[in-house]
Amino acid sequence: MAASENTSITLLERIRDPGNQDAWERFAAFCQPVICRYARQLGCNPGMCQDVVQETLVDLIRIMATFRYDPAHGRFRSFLYQIVRRRVCNAWRRQARYRMLDPSDLAAHAAAPEPRLDSWETEWQRQVAIEALERLRQRVEATSFEAFHADIVLGEPVASICARLDLQPNAFYQ
Repeated sequence: MAASENTSITLLERIRDPGNQDAWERFAAFCQPVICRYARQLGCNPGMCQDVVQETLVDLIRIMATFRYDPAHGRFRSFLYQIVRRRVCNAWRRQARYRMLDPSDLAAHAAAPEPRLDSWETEWQRQVAIEALERLRQRVEATSFEAFHADIVLGEPVASICARLDLQPNAFYQ
């Protein structure tokens, strides 16, 4: 996926072919962490999260063959959110069928937040940032990346970074 705010239109075209394994692997590698983190926010355990991911991807394989992306109708990630949200609800319904209701579950369920688009957006943006950092890591020297990560991501003071990495401050800013 392109490390941008928008889903790669080229990749969306490529995953229309269910046999394009490279495209599907790339798409799944990007989306799986987003889906899992979102499902975890909605209280799913790791097993439920994996089910949600698999069911979402199966839905997409079926849908994408005839899918036509039109930005005028909204973002792809909003479309995907609807599928994931439905799959999380289905996972909870299945879970409820196979266990006895515990009164403590009622309180937890009542306090559980309603699935929200803003938390989905946050997870999507987090994954875009993770992918961008990984691409940057592959393109720059290890010391440069470590200095960047410590400064921008971790907020470490420049003096501390320079001392730890044996850099002069003027070299840090170049």
